[in-house]
Amino acid sequence: MRPIDVAFRLGMLLNNDHARHFSSRCKSPGAAVESLELGKRDFDVYRTFLLHPDWDLQKVAQDLGMQQNELRATLDRLTELSLMHSRSGIDSFLPANPEIGIQPLLQRAEAEIDERRAKLSRDWAALSALTSDYKALRSQQGGDGVERLTGVDTVRIRLQELSWQATSEVRAFMPGGALSPAALEASRPLDEQNLRRGVQMQTAYLDSVRNDSATVEYATWLASLGGETRTAPALPMRLILCDRSVAVIPLNVHASKQGAFLIHIESVVTALHELFDLVWEQALPLGETSTATDDAPNTRDLAMLKMLEEGMTDEGIGRKLGVSIRTVRRITAELMKRLNAHSRFQAGAEAVRRGWL
Repeated sequence: MRPIDVAFRLGMLLNNDHARHFSSRCKSPGAAVESLELGKRDFDVYRTFLLHPDWDLQKVAQDLGMQQNELRATLDRLTELSLMHSRSGIDSFLPANPEIGIQPLLQRAEAEIDERRAKLSRDWAALSALTSDYKALRSQQGGDGVERLTGVDTVRIRLQELSWQATSEVRAFMPGGALSPAALEASRPLDEQNLRRGVQMQTAYLDSVRNDSATVEYATWLASLGGETRTAPALPMRLILCDRSVAVIPLNVHASKQGAFLIHIESVVTALHELFDLVWEQALPLGETSTATDDAPNTRDLAMLKMLEEGMTDEGIGRKLGVSIRTVRRITAELMKRLNAHSRFQAGAEAVRRGWL
């Protein structure tokens, strides 16, 4: 191939009207540069010397409308790529065959790419083997449809995995009060990823989180991406539902840190979804306020009266509502006043008489 043909082909490859860059990384010890970055001006200088080998720098600069310093910078770049050679004794340059200067660089770059592709292929094979072993072990542990997860760290890892694998929805009861700002921040990346790929997210907290600015801010951010957050005066237990196939419930409803059961049994998962639906329909979207009148009890009042009727202690009610004992006693006193009752027993009887219970 003639040098001028090579030059024009190189120009078509490396340049366009917008001076687009063509780059190829090359980190071999013998390479002159790390990458090729030839723009339209580089090609114009190369082609001019190719067509007019007897021109000096002043003539080339004048023909291309370039300043002398700009031309010399371009020539330095072309010389570094072995595309130009300075001529002895005169202020001019000779163009070199680009195949000799550039082709070895591109060949080395291609070899590196091939090596990386081969390594990537081996890595994918390793991932496939590890995943197969992991799933086989999980299948053995949950052979009866129930997998026991011991310890909070084990539960956290499995929940991250289930959330990442979700395809349609993730639903959750989050009793126990507001989460820490650090815990909320740690949840952002995965929650954002799920919402952006179309996974529906519904989370129910206790009403007490309405007073927590971090939770309210997080719920507002979640809503901006399509997530839904509601609150209820009480929640049955901690619960995570992924799609319509998996449910996670605590080993001990009063001590969720002990671990959890991961359930794949279809009938149990369906029942837990129905429980979620019942609570969700009664829960209030975070950001909205109750429209109950002064005389009618709100959902918190009803939950409190129900727990009093069941004989729960103030400590137990506080844990269930996610509030302090002092708050429980304040709410109880307010209810007794509204019901014109002098005792909790009398308040319960009056609530029944009014049809509240």
